[in-house]
Amino acid sequence: MTFPIYQVVGYKNSGKTTLMEKLIQYFSNHNVRVGTLKHHGHGGALKTVEGTDSFRHSQSGSHLSAVQGKNELQLTTNFQMELTELIKMYTFFNIELLLIEGYKYADYPKIALVKDEDDIHLLHELTNVKAIGVRDDKLIDMFDHFTFSLNNVEQILPQLADIFQGKEN
Repeated sequence: MTFPIYQVVGYKNSGKTTLMEKLIQYFSNHNVRVGTLKHHGHGGALKTVEGTDSFRHSQSGSHLSAVQGKNELQLTTNFQMELTELIKMYTFFNIELLLIEGYKYADYPKIALVKDEDDIHLLHELTNVKAIGVRDDKLIDMFDHFTFSLNNVEQILPQLADIFQGKEN
């Protein structure tokens, strides 16, 4: 792999997407080309636009369908891909960092998000946790990992960037 990979994981509504947005903005503002991958782990079909040509291609049985616009590319498959296969696709693009939202049981370095005490057991199921984000500030001193408040993410983005670059606290 030519780029580092980091995950942001946690249960539904733990703040994963919000943290991803902040990380993407931070790295983009520091001229790092960021790629992202989101796991749709809640089941159900992804949203597609009925009636479009690409929708019609897929409905007709296309194994893989792509639509390219001026600065956009959208892929649709009619088969399941493993995370490692998806990551391989990113090697064809000129990125410097891949942020993955979800896939919590993959073994890439990760930031785990904990809303409250009920979510703490998740930490015992995960591997390669490098940092923990908490919504309840009373949990900050409970962990051995670098722990930060999701209520003040902007303040710790430089520290998270250091962790991504292997300069762990």
